[in-house]
Amino acid sequence: MLYIKKQTTKFAILSALLVALTGCAATEDSSSGSGSSSYVLKVSVSGLQQGKNIVLNSGQSTTENVFTENEALGITTDGTYSFGSFTSGTSYNISVRQQPVSQTCTVTSGEGTLSASTTIAVACTSESYTISGTVVGMLSGQSVTLQNNSGDNLTVSSNTSFSFTTKVASGATYLVTVLTQPTGQTCTPNLNSGVVSGNVTDVSIICSYTVYTVSGNVSGLSGTIVLQNNYGSDQTLTSDGSFSFRVASSAKYNVRVKTQPNGKCTVSNGSGTVSADVDNVSVGCWVLVDGGGSSTGVNKNSTYRADNVSLHAFDNNSKLYVSWSEISQYGSISQIRVKSYDNSTWSTIDGDSNNGINLIKSRNATNPSMSDNGTHLFSVWSEDNGAGKGLIRTAVYDNTTLSWDFQNNNFQALNNSTSRSANNPQLLNDNSSLYAIWSENNGTANQIRVKLFDNSTSWNLVDKIGDNTTGINKDTSKNAINPKLLNFNSGIYAAWSEDNGSASQIHVARYNNSSSWTFVDDNSSTGINKATGKNATYPTMAVLSTKLYLAWSETNADNRTQIRVKSYDGSSWSFVDGNNATKGINKDYTQNASYPQLVKVTDNSSSSKLYAVWLEENGNTQVRVAEFDGTSTWSFKDGDSFDGLNLNTAKITGKPSAAAYLNKLIVAWSETNSLGVPQIRVAKSPF
Repeated sequence: MLYIKKQTTKFAILSALLVALTGCAATEDSSSGSGSSSYVLKVSVSGLQQGKNIVLNSGQSTTENVFTENEALGITTDGTYSFGSFTSGTSYNISVRQQPVSQTCTVTSGEGTLSASTTIAVACTSESYTISGTVVGMLSGQSVTLQNNSGDNLTVSSNTSFSFTTKVASGATYLVTVLTQPTGQTCTPNLNSGVVSGNVTDVSIICSYTVYTVSGNVSGLSGTIVLQNNYGSDQTLTSDGSFSFRVASSAKYNVRVKTQPNGKCTVSNGSGTVSADVDNVSVGCWVLVDGGGSSTGVNKNSTYRADNVSLHAFDNNSKLYVSWSEISQYGSISQIRVKSYDNSTWSTIDGDSNNGINLIKSRNATNPSMSDNGTHLFSVWSEDNGAGKGLIRTAVYDNTTLSWDFQNNNFQALNNSTSRSANNPQLLNDNSSLYAIWSENNGTANQIRVKLFDNSTSWNLVDKIGDNTTGINKDTSKNAINPKLLNFNSGIYAAWSEDNGSASQIHVARYNNSSSWTFVDDNSSTGINKATGKNATYPTMAVLSTKLYLAWSETNADNRTQIRVKSYDGSSWSFVDGNNATKGINKDYTQNASYPQLVKVTDNSSSSKLYAVWLEENGNTQVRVAEFDGTSTWSFKDGDSFDGLNLNTAKITGKPSAAAYLNKLIVAWSETNSLGVPQIRVAKSPF
């Protein structure tokens, strides 16, 4: 801004006279000689902000208060500016006539008398202001670190006001941001940026819980499923797909199934505390592989009663076999039926007639069990002899002729005495050696008998050489029932339930491959029971890693049967069911539980887990499934609700069977359909 007005006549005449007198010797800067000299008066301006104006006064104003170009300068940017030439001895007083907006300009040594050309320094500085505000909503014990313009770090530890240490020049910008957040919260700046023209006091930092996503996928769904998190925020899915819930940081989440579809669904990685987005929750649903109909399973005839199911995987695990007892055309006569499953289709391999594989079709046959000798599938069962006595029958399936051949000489039963009743048989393959075990009455008590197949036609006793009247019982004068066989540590182990005069005990013995047996249950009359004065029955065994696991059903002090589990490391037994006197691994320890099954399943990553399957009451009977963590904890994998795996939880179920097939757990059971007829149901796990 340059102020220029008409010069006075006096000043013009004087200037002309000085030039005429001095001639060429006079310059803008100085002159020498006998005459007067003139000098230039300048100012050097620094610090003036772009777009700002300053007006400087030389002190040479007229009495009329009219400024000439030599008396006032309007300046818009830093630089050196001249007021003009003045006669030596001229006095000057440089001052700021008009300050720039939001700046203060200071003249240094601005007053004097010209005796040489002079440059006066004018330094401009900006006014500075504070940036301040408040923090609200932050949890006690937390802190937030703020920044202004990416620096000047300021930590605030409570809901209070704050002010940055470094002021900001007027006209400059400010930007308040959050450098570090408090734990479990997100603090958001508001009114946090602008151009400074005065003290800024209205910046607000609003803190709230950080909200994360808890998400996952549903697979294997058939029907409709309703999911919940923390018993709220229902989400309904009718097909496989993703789901998500919003959860505040540091809060717990618990994804569960509120409403189950037909194939029960189980949640994995469904609980925890949120500290970041969770995306690994999975809901896998059991898939019915028996046809899936509400009234039919794998029965030969859905109008006939079916129960006593048994599963076995064979043919390099390429096929799954199921056998069961089913009423036939003979009315009350039950037949042993067999089907195979190739992961898509069931095929009947028992002749597909009204009869099963019984030796005598008009005789009742029950309690089938299957195994193999490495090349062929074998079946064993108890068949009535016509006089109410159970005979142990065994047959082998010929993969070429697709027929069953009986493996007893002259069709003789496996019984030690065919005049005595025998039942509850089981087969075991040990390195292509096939063993059979069963309970047989000797006229006094039921004995546990064991035979070994010679892979031809003969079965030979391996329980008590030279004494065919007794088996491997702890006390041969007492009844022993429900035997099971398993190979562990290069040996054959047998477990059974045996009466000791006051209660039934679980006994375990090891076969030494020399027709002798050694007890490994502390060699007393009390077996491995939790409570030696309570009944224990239905033992089952499996091997996981370096330990043998044994489960059974045992009555507690409240006269409710519990599923108890122990592990054996080759020398000692340890409870792995909580070791509580009242509780086993039941879903509800106030209800009865029975018929346990233990199965090891190796998944696609070659990781093996142990599963327990059993029958438990809840008003009706439910099929329960639980997974062992390898230490002591069991988690339910059947939906983890009041109901179990049943297709229809209001219907009665019979004892289950379980097997590992194609890296999945397969469970079969007998369940009453809408017509009141028990059907064989089969389901495949999602894990």
